[in-house]
Amino acid sequence: MNKKSKFSIKARLNSFKHALRGLKIAVKEEDNAKIHLGIGIIMYILSAVLKLKKMEIVAVLFSIGFVVVAELFNTAIENLRDFVQPNDHKQIKKIKNISTAAVLLSAITAFLVGLIVYLPRLICTLS
Repeated sequence: MNKKSKFSIKARLNSFKHALRGLKIAVKEEDNAKIHLGIGIIMYILSAVLKLKKMEIVAVLFSIGFVVVAELFNTAIENLRDFVQPNDHKQIKKIKNISTAAVLLSAITAFLVGLIVYLPRLICTLS
């Protein structure tokens, strides 16, 4: 029976280091992660330029996070597949298709949120 270790600030900081290392790896190795993060940054800057309300910014940030998290899970699944089963396999292909569908659905959702939030502002600004 393992004893639960005591809370440690150092251990918590190490957890952040591992998480940031994972994000760095995903951005470095995955083109889609670069694209999603890049679009997310552009959308956040556009939020400031258009002076969105707090709740609109919250919706945008959650949408950006939703897409990036889906992409990170998809990347993790793809890396696990490459490690466990580097050759094509029917079941692994099914799992990859499902995780890719999650990224697609999150991106479509973020796009719709973007339309709802940005389109009226852009129309007013351009009018």
